[in-house]
Amino acid sequence: MQYMKTPSSESAGVLNAIGNCYFRNKDLANAMHYLNKSEAMALKVGDSARYAKILGDKALIYEEKGNLKDAVHLLKQDIFYSQKFKIDKNEMYASILLAKILLKLKDTDKVEEILDRAGNIASSKSYYRSSLKEVIELKLSILNGRNPEKELLLRRQLKQIDEYLLSTNGNTVLQRSHWLIQKKKYENDTNKIRLELEQGERMKKIYILILILTISLSIVLYHSLNKKLKAKRIKLENDRLLFEQKLNDASSDIDAYTEYLENKNKQISILENELEVIKTTTSRHLNDEKRKLQEMLSTHLMTDENWNAFKREFINQHTDFYNAIMENFPELKESNLKIIMLQKLDFNNYEMSNLLGVTIDAVKKSKQRLKKKLGDKYDLLFEIIDYK
Repeated sequence: MQYMKTPSSESAGVLNAIGNCYFRNKDLANAMHYLNKSEAMALKVGDSARYAKILGDKALIYEEKGNLKDAVHLLKQDIFYSQKFKIDKNEMYASILLAKILLKLKDTDKVEEILDRAGNIASSKSYYRSSLKEVIELKLSILNGRNPEKELLLRRQLKQIDEYLLSTNGNTVLQRSHWLIQKKKYENDTNKIRLELEQGERMKKIYILILILTISLSIVLYHSLNKKLKAKRIKLENDRLLFEQKLNDASSDIDAYTEYLENKNKQISILENELEVIKTTTSRHLNDEKRKLQEMLSTHLMTDENWNAFKREFINQHTDFYNAIMENFPELKESNLKIIMLQKLDFNNYEMSNLLGVTIDAVKKSKQRLKKKLGDKYDLLFEIIDYK
């Protein structure tokens, strides 16, 4: 902890993460110790959002101890500060937890009002739907059959939310199913046309006409596609050079590097999509364009030079975080640091694989090896990463 002598919001977040790690391991004494230190630092630097979050975390400890009244008191403070500083997400989580504890105490007078407020927040964002589902389930437990009409309305809402959550997790499967149906339909139509053309000389002439039109259209499409691919390749190359020039000319900071990496990810995705379009072609010209696109794709991967520049700026902007990581996890290798730093900047496995030039499975296996290496300290590492 010697690297966190200077109070900062990031230091408060690290202490908060350590406290939560102890809490999950049922070490309530150490959990409360670090949460108290985090609370003091958050107050000292004026980090109201962190302070409100810590109040809610301390409430969880009191609930675990069975001291529900103190937990209620802390959660009410959490909600008060969250409303005062307009921290909607924290208010929503604290309200749901407060409602659960009040139900345990059989104090239901204001539970519905608390849940209504949490429900309004949860309804405002599509990515809060899981929390909205939790709010509706708590309301149903309160009703317990006493108001069938209202309960029916809530169950309809719950069904809609379940369908939404299912659809957002199954889009890829649905899209693939739709593609297979369309493919089967196309195959059936083709067979039907072929059988009709075999019926007579008159249909044979129509077939020849269709064939001529198809060849003509294919030629037009070929030249159009070839021209489009060349234009995109040139534009992407110019965009890459322009963005790297801007990055060199500007005063570098971690936000600029993050934007730079996000731009690379977008261009990598575009290049991969274009390569997929011409993946099965046998045209010599399109294969030549495919080779050029593949060469461009390799230039967007993170080089050692880019990585070193990015690492220097990351350490400059996140000194406390980096020092905490190096103090607590001296066994980390450079490959581990790449994953950790990109994770800190909210890059997902797909984006990491694009930038590092590896597969998504390789990224996942790297994290698995890191988990095996760190053992019990793995949860602490990702608590420190996740707390901003």
